[in-house]
Amino acid sequence: MADRVLIIGFEAAHDSIDRADFDGETPLTDYSAAVIDPSCVPALWGHVGAGRQGRGGEGAEPDLASRLLQAVRRRRREATELLGRGGTLVCFLRPLGRPLHVVRPGPRGPQTLILHAYSWLPEEPSLAQLVIAAQQTADLHPADESHPAWDLIRSQGDRACAEAYAANAPVPEGWHAVATDGTGRLLAFEVAVGQGRLLFVPPVAAGDAAERGALLARFFAPPSEAPRPTPAPDWMSEIELPGQADLARRMAELEGEIERLEAQFIQVRSEHMELLELNKLLYACRGAELAGPAASAFRLFGFQVEAPEAEVLRLRSGEGEALAVVAADDGVVDSEPYWALMRQLEQAGEGVRGVIVGNPFCAEPPSARGEPFSDLLRRGALHRGVCLLSTLEVHAAAAALLGGGEDESLRLALRKAVLETTGPCLLVPLLQEGDDEPQEEPQ
Repeated sequence: MADRVLIIGFEAAHDSIDRADFDGETPLTDYSAAVIDPSCVPALWGHVGAGRQGRGGEGAEPDLASRLLQAVRRRRREATELLGRGGTLVCFLRPLGRPLHVVRPGPRGPQTLILHAYSWLPEEPSLAQLVIAAQQTADLHPADESHPAWDLIRSQGDRACAEAYAANAPVPEGWHAVATDGTGRLLAFEVAVGQGRLLFVPPVAAGDAAERGALLARFFAPPSEAPRPTPAPDWMSEIELPGQADLARRMAELEGEIERLEAQFIQVRSEHMELLELNKLLYACRGAELAGPAASAFRLFGFQVEAPEAEVLRLRSGEGEALAVVAADDGVVDSEPYWALMRQLEQAGEGVRGVIVGNPFCAEPPSARGEPFSDLLRRGALHRGVCLLSTLEVHAAAAALLGGGEDESLRLALRKAVLETTGPCLLVPLLQEGDDEPQEEPQ
């Protein structure tokens, strides 16, 4: 690693600083430190009209999606390696910007990947929880005056301005606060990744590129005084030691294999995460936490799913449309989700069915759970034509679909059950019917 600084996404001039584009070829791993302005990432697809790009999408090059995915994955891999070696990575805190929805083929049909300003961050568990919110104006208050990042902020004087903050509450374990606003929101903080450190700070405010470069040069350790290695002269390209050409060729082959395996790993990990998400149907203890797994299950059933509110799902299919309210309880699910659903249905118009998805006795194993819905809720559901779905039924149906090749006739039967049942909806009998095989008639 060169004892220099690479900057991406903004201008700064200094003898110790090199600049590159986010989708350029210069790797982060050639440097001991890097500074990235994430606002340059959404700018890569700024010309894509509606923010949705599939293969050959309108208004963009046919291979735009693939190129953007490759650039983001490559930078994520480089950032992980840089920090794993003990390097320093600084990321300016910016708003997310307009995301890009990339539709890619998957084993169970098209999959949508969402790219945004921070999609390139290393795959460290707590970073997967990062929530960024825009910030209009805020005074910067030190949380750790001894931290070098606070010196970088303080050196900018009154010009230092926060545009975004980390809205995580509570703050994940291992995040170290450097600066906050008056309400305690994180405006600058450090996250340890590997042997290195990842710093989130407000954008460097300065009048010109030279001043920005000087501020960053003072922040990072001074360049090494050791002489640089002598570069190989041009004529060395004609001189090879025994086995050198074979090793170079093998390196190229392995590089291609690494790319293939990385794509395969990402796909397998995505499928595994989907299954982990579905398992939350059985233990999510809050409605907002249950909404994601329920949405995944309904998509598996063949519904198109939207989430207009935290604990509300809108289901659409060729068979009809429904609004689903999700609820979790340490006992039976009672009437509160019923009234929440009634408020939603009043605004939904005619022809929209109501569904309540409940995870009762959420801390208990499935075998120890009793009747999922209270008598009052069942009576209300029968009165207003509402379908009551236990997550035990939904989880069993999802497991049957995943284990049986996602049989289309079963998917149709499940959708009809959700849209046509009034009161408690039993999906397990439908699964058992699908297992029945016709018997041969006696000769």
